[in-house]
Amino acid sequence: MFSRKMSLPTHPALSGTPLQRGFKTAVQAIGSPLERGGAKRRGVLGFLFVGLCLLALAWPTLSRAQTVRWDPPGGQLGFNQTAEISLIFENCEPEGDPKLPRVDGLNFGRPSQSSQTSIVNFKMTRTFSFVFPVRAETKNPLTIPAFEIMTDKGLLPVKAARFTVGDATLGNSGLAVDDIVTLKVTTPRDTFWAGEVFPVDYSLSIVRRYLHSPASNVEWQPAPLVAEDWSKLELSETLLRGERYAVLTQGTRAYAKTPGNYTLKPASQMINFNIASSGFAFLPMQQVEQRKLVSNPLALTIKPLPAATPGFSGAVGEFTFTSKVIPLTAGVGEPVTWTIELAGTGNWPDITGLPQREVSNDFQVVQPKSKRAMKDGTLFEGTLSEDVVLVPSRPGTYRLAPVSFTYFDTKSGTYRTIASEPVTVIVTAGSAPAPAPAGSGAPVQFSLNPPPTTAPAAPVLPNAVPPVPPENLPREPITVSATGFVPLPTRTLAVLCLLSSVLCVFIVWLILAALRSRQNDPERLRRAARAKLVAALADLRLAAPKPGEGGSQLRIWQSETAKLWEVPHAAPGSPLLHACVSRRSRDAATAWACLWSEADRALHSRENNLPADWMNRAEGALQAVKVPGWSPFSLLAPRNLLPFLGMTEELKAEGLNRAIRAGAWLVILLSLSALQPSAFGAEPAAEAYKRGDFPAAEQNWRTVVSSAPADWTVRHNLGLALAQQDRWAEATAHWTGAFLLNSRADTTRWDLALGLQRSGMAPPELVELSRGEGRFKLARLATPGEWQLALVGAALLLAAALIALLLQGYRRIGTWGKPVALTTSLLAMLLAAAATFSLHTYGALANPEVALVWKPSVLRSIPTEADTTQKTSPLSAGSVAVVEKTFLGWSKLNFAAGQSGWVRTADLIKLYR
Repeated sequence: MFSRKMSLPTHPALSGTPLQRGFKTAVQAIGSPLERGGAKRRGVLGFLFVGLCLLALAWPTLSRAQTVRWDPPGGQLGFNQTAEISLIFENCEPEGDPKLPRVDGLNFGRPSQSSQTSIVNFKMTRTFSFVFPVRAETKNPLTIPAFEIMTDKGLLPVKAARFTVGDATLGNSGLAVDDIVTLKVTTPRDTFWAGEVFPVDYSLSIVRRYLHSPASNVEWQPAPLVAEDWSKLELSETLLRGERYAVLTQGTRAYAKTPGNYTLKPASQMINFNIASSGFAFLPMQQVEQRKLVSNPLALTIKPLPAATPGFSGAVGEFTFTSKVIPLTAGVGEPVTWTIELAGTGNWPDITGLPQREVSNDFQVVQPKSKRAMKDGTLFEGTLSEDVVLVPSRPGTYRLAPVSFTYFDTKSGTYRTIASEPVTVIVTAGSAPAPAPAGSGAPVQFSLNPPPTTAPAAPVLPNAVPPVPPENLPREPITVSATGFVPLPTRTLAVLCLLSSVLCVFIVWLILAALRSRQNDPERLRRAARAKLVAALADLRLAAPKPGEGGSQLRIWQSETAKLWEVPHAAPGSPLLHACVSRRSRDAATAWACLWSEADRALHSRENNLPADWMNRAEGALQAVKVPGWSPFSLLAPRNLLPFLGMTEELKAEGLNRAIRAGAWLVILLSLSALQPSAFGAEPAAEAYKRGDFPAAEQNWRTVVSSAPADWTVRHNLGLALAQQDRWAEATAHWTGAFLLNSRADTTRWDLALGLQRSGMAPPELVELSRGEGRFKLARLATPGEWQLALVGAALLLAAALIALLLQGYRRIGTWGKPVALTTSLLAMLLAAAATFSLHTYGALANPEVALVWKPSVLRSIPTEADTTQKTSPLSAGSVAVVEKTFLGWSKLNFAAGQSGWVRTADLIKLYR
């Protein structure tokens, strides 16, 4: 049961407020009836009491005021740097899009929207925000003035926001944009004639590692100039002070109509910069910051034209003027077409028409219509022509006067007048006069002259014009196989030259020393004597059954025995032989002396028979004799290795000559082994080519090239099939390979010149080789592989010269050896110099792994296209590089200037493999 004097809880926010007083009054009004209503009434009162308490707690939030403000309300902005400021609506929402006041030097972008509700300490706040990207375009302080904005709670004020502007750094690099970027808009000079067309170049140079991508096109207001659209953006790279720069260039042309001094507005472009990388190592995310770059203003002086000459209609530039009449002989009533055409480069927007012409009243003239044709994408290159139809009404000879056109030539600074040649038209009598065509008469551009009263002039013959030669076309396929020599790797070539010039000389030297060592061996005669003793004893054994025979063999035995034991006497006795044998073997001295005595008795006594066991004893004694063999190490003795230092003995040269001839044949066989004929499946391909099935011919010849890449004729034929399909770039690559395998053939030279002309590729080394001028004339006398063989041949010539000197030192040849060696050395040096110079001229084309990029591609740091953050560089068609290795359809290229990177293998054509 409620007491009438109950105390009510009071919220601090309700003290003394109308809500507090109303709350108390309501409680007092319902307290008495409820007190008399019992428990049920007391429950209703409690419910109302709780609701009023909650209303009291929520009132401060419901009754709080609404605001609109800038966040941040001030601070610093970076010059030409994009930042964000927010327009925040608290406890209210805007009605439609906000209309901001204009601020000079501050550019507002399209805003994004967000909303948020937060409750902190029972305090609820609802916010709605417009987030504006802004960019300060001036370095002066900026103020967003105070203004009012319409919301769902009515018109609310917005306080002013003030910002200062300073130089902004790029990310966390600490570098200003001007430190890494150079933006210029330039012209060839700063003074031009009024109406003169001049180029305008836009160049943006930026440190390559900071460039992400262009964010917009070039923005430039050329007024008061008349200008063409910007050309396509071109990207290139350069190295400056050890830093790689990306250079973005574009160009246009313009002219000024009126003279004066002009300062044109600068050009600008939005660029995305790489400022940092974040994320995981295998999934990096590049942070990009956008900046607006502004170029320098362009100051120009436009000079007025000199005083105009009669006939000048305002054309400025370079023009040609032609006039043509077809036919020169016509009958009465037959139409004659007179065409004049103005072509060239100049201020075409100011050229309104062609000069007037004059014809006789005897012609009906159809009103001419001008035809203006401009070159695609240009305003200042084109033609203006008029076709006038003349219908003669009377026979006779008529002279069409020349037509002149006057323009201002900016190169010479003078007016020039160009005129057509006069033309004579002969009109013969027709079968019947033809009626005048519709629209005939004297047009505005023509003045009619009276008919000629003088005698008709003689007809003017047309000028003789030499015939124009036809364009170059692909030649016929070659049906005979011919294989070129593929260049050797540099290391292999160096080893081969070293072996040719040093190893050959060394081997010949050792052979000569060995021959001399064997000739001077002290045991040489004893070994020969022992061998002859064996033969003599064999003959004696055959003659033993016949008494009285074998005397000659027995004398041979005695002679060779004396040589074996080095007996100095011509007819030694047993004691002398015993003494000589004792010096070498005391045990054998007695046996040999006994054999000698028995042989003497058989030769000089009446009993000319040998003892029965003499043969056995002689063979046993001979077998016991061991004569040392020739020692190979003896050739290293100074007397054998360096005989020209005082030795006088002569050696026979037959063995050496045989060795030299064998070495020469070996070199020839090795050279010819590299020129083995290849399998040549030309018949099906040639037939397909003849019947015009060029894709089938291409497929067949491509298969042959894959199996025999050194066959230059197949590469020539494959290039023909590709050229017939207008695939000139691929054809040029294969023709280049054919040229490098046979550079002396007229066919390969023609192919290379035609390919470079039609494909648009212009590698400097290939262009110069195609022309064949200067040092390239010497280089293309042989292929790179042939020049390598010439270098090896020069090494062999040098080796031959050294061998000649060795032969003279060993006294194998006469005194003519030195002059021959000197001449051969000079020839070897000249040949080596020519080969080395030519190989240097070929450069990378002399590498067996060289390839040609036949279509525009991209050079990448790693062999993948999935990583978009890797460093890349555009790769032009016609680039020549050496393939270092391949990996899953990618090839790593090394360039002559030191660059390297990966490119798709399909974008390459190897020139030897």
